[in-house]
Amino acid sequence: MVNYEPWVSASASYVLERAKQVIESFGVRDPGSEGERRAQESVHEELAQYVDEARIEPFTVAPKAFMGFLPITCLLLLGTVLLYRAVPWCAAACAWLGLLTAVLEFGRYRLFLDPFFPKRTSHNVYGVRKASQGAQRRIILCGHIDAAYEMRYNLMSRGALLGVVLSGLASTAFLLFLSSAQALGGEWLQAHAGAVWQWAERLRFATIPVCLLMSFFTRFSVVSPGANDNLTGVFTALSVLKRLHETGVRFEHTEVACLSSGSEEAGLRGAKAFVARHHAELTGIETVFVALDTFRDAEHLAVYARDLNGSVKHHPGVCRLLQEAGKDCGVALRYESVFLGSSDATAFTQAGIPAAALGGMDPSPPRYYHTRLDRWDNMDAECVQRAIAVAMRAVERYDAHGL
Repeated sequence: MVNYEPWVSASASYVLERAKQVIESFGVRDPGSEGERRAQESVHEELAQYVDEARIEPFTVAPKAFMGFLPITCLLLLGTVLLYRAVPWCAAACAWLGLLTAVLEFGRYRLFLDPFFPKRTSHNVYGVRKASQGAQRRIILCGHIDAAYEMRYNLMSRGALLGVVLSGLASTAFLLFLSSAQALGGEWLQAHAGAVWQWAERLRFATIPVCLLMSFFTRFSVVSPGANDNLTGVFTALSVLKRLHETGVRFEHTEVACLSSGSEEAGLRGAKAFVARHHAELTGIETVFVALDTFRDAEHLAVYARDLNGSVKHHPGVCRLLQEAGKDCGVALRYESVFLGSSDATAFTQAGIPAAALGGMDPSPPRYYHTRLDRWDNMDAECVQRAIAVAMRAVERYDAHGL
C-alpha cells in the first residue's frame, strides 16, 4: 500500500495539467528551439513565486551533434566497404574513426562533434529556496524541459528497434575486424584462408543496407511531445517547491533548489553547462543532486544507481536517501542502471557532486520513448504521485539527516 498524503494527488493533477499546457502552448521543444525557450520562460515565471531567487541562464548547444553521430559513423563504415580493396589502410581507418565517433559522442557524451554542427542558444532555469538560518547543505531536484528527436524504429515496434540496433552493432564489429585484418595481413590471409576469407570479403556488402538503416535511426524532422520524458520530471520538481511555499515550510539549514535543464536530449548539455558555471558554488557546501526523469510506468519506478550506458556509478548515499524515502512512502524502489543513454545526474557525478536519478520507465523501451506517442494523454497519474511523494520525503530526510 502506497502511503502518500492527500496533497500528493492534487500535485499529480497539477503535473499532468502543466504538461498539457506546455505541449499545447509552446510547440516543439527540441534542444535550443524557440519552443524550449518559451517553455523555460514559463517555468521561470512560476518558479519565481516559490523561491527566493530564480534565474534563466543561456548556453550554447549544437542540437543535432549528439544523435548526428549515427549518420556520420554509418558514412565512415560505408567508406570502409568501398575502400576495402583499393586502399586497405584507409578502409580500416574509416572503421576505427567511426567507432571512435560513436564511443566519444554517445558512449561518453563528449562534445566531440559539436564544433562541426550549427549552434543554437539553449537555457537552464534555476531557483533556490534559501535556509532560514544559514545554509549548511543543499539539495537540487532537476528535470529537463527539452524533448527528443524521434527514434524512427522505436515508433515502428520494439522488434524493429532491437533488430536494427543489434544488426548495426554486428556490422560494425565485422567491418572493424575485416578491414583491420586486410590492412595488416591481407596477402597472408588470401594465401592461407582461401575460400573462407573470400566469403568473408563478399559478406561486407551485406552491411551496406544495415548502415543505411542505421543512418536513418533518428527522424530529425519530428520532435517528441515529451510529456513523460520529461515534463513529468520538471513539474514534479516544481511541485515540491510549490508545496513548501504553500505550507510555509523553510528549513533552518537546508537549501532546496530546482533546476529545469535545457538540451538534456542533446547529450546532457544543459547539466554540463550548469555544473561548469557553478562548480565552486556547488562544492562550497554539501550538495546533492537528484535527477527526476520520466514518470510513466509505476511498476518500474526505481533508483538509478548507475548511468551513462552503465559506466558511471552514482553516489551510494544519494541512492540510499531515495530508497529510504521510498520506504517511508510505502514505495519499494530497487536499484537499476541506465544501460543505454544517460540522465542529468551523470554530469554532477562526473564533477564529484553526489547525485543519483529517480525514474519510472519500462526499460525495454516502450513505444512512447522518444516518439510522437509521448503525448499528454499518455501519462500515468499513479506513477507521478509516487514520484512526488518520494521526492518530497527525500528532501525532508535530507534536511533531517544530511548525507
